[in-house]
Amino acid sequence: MLVNPKAAALSGPCHAALDVGSHTIRVLVAQVPEPGVLVPLINERHIARLAKGFSESRGLSPEAMAQGQAILQDVGERLSRLQPGTLRSGATGVVRKAANGQDFLDRVAEATGLRIPILTEQEEALLSLRGMLGVLHRPTGPVLAFDLGGSSTEFGLIQPGTSSPCWTTSLFMGAAVLTHQFLAKAPACPAALEQARLHVRRLLDPVRHVVRSMTGEGSPRDPSMPSPILVGTAGTVTTLAAMALEMSQYVPYRINNRKLSSRWVSRTVARLAAMDLAERRGIPGLEAGREDIILGGALIVDEILAALGASELVVTDAGLLEGLLLDGISGRDVPSGEGVDALTWEFKWD
Repeated sequence: MLVNPKAAALSGPCHAALDVGSHTIRVLVAQVPEPGVLVPLINERHIARLAKGFSESRGLSPEAMAQGQAILQDVGERLSRLQPGTLRSGATGVVRKAANGQDFLDRVAEATGLRIPILTEQEEALLSLRGMLGVLHRPTGPVLAFDLGGSSTEFGLIQPGTSSPCWTTSLFMGAAVLTHQFLAKAPACPAALEQARLHVRRLLDPVRHVVRSMTGEGSPRDPSMPSPILVGTAGTVTTLAAMALEMSQYVPYRINNRKLSSRWVSRTVARLAAMDLAERRGIPGLEAGREDIILGGALIVDEILAALGASELVVTDAGLLEGLLLDGISGRDVPSGEGVDALTWEFKWD
């Protein structure tokens, strides 16, 4: 949990957002002291591992649901005491995919009072974009943003001078799912690593074709047409940035607009693949509880960079959670094709 030291000096209503993902459950509570400014008071990440034991046939495992419910019970009690003026929540990834995902959320609602909707793939992509654009330095060209979660990855393409994406998609491809499918052993077996890469490449192939056609890339192409700026968010991407910075304590605002080179990401994948879990735990910046799935997530990032021919990646800590918060504050849901506005919010941590 990260608590802003300014919290004690602020008064007035607060706003909250709750993101129930495949690997983590995240909570953000903030105040709006002036238009366009958000002061986060509480920022929490709980390792829930809802994707652990997931299968197409049985959905979420009983153990994963019990752990997730226990976390949400504690979160719900504390949010009830805070009484936020708005609370916007959403479940994604394996909860959306699981046949028993709604049953899990119904149990949570009965036990905690938290009524958490399952976000559609488009809603998740739009809300993630909204959060990312809220902290991204003003881009000069098209932006291809992705939100890499535990079980799904959402993409959105935004053209210059617009505030709504011209294309979004979601792939059932995430750090936890890829790990369970191919990379459960550490160090990783070279054959399994190659199988994982081929699997990710097949999933990314349609994304590569769409992005190239929509941005004028390929042969022939207009040399004046800039390549899209690649921007990533969510646990794997922000953890990689924290590792690059060797952060002993995770500080969100230090992550925003940091750049990771494709060369560094490739080297990091090779380094992680050769390590056992104990060795990975010793890496500065690697979040505790993510050591088993970080290789799968880093491999996906590596393949996204390669598929798009990008030399670097811009990282934002802000994403779906911040998009949920902004959507709650604005008081409107996200209709199809809308929901990403041009307003840049300043997140003041210190």
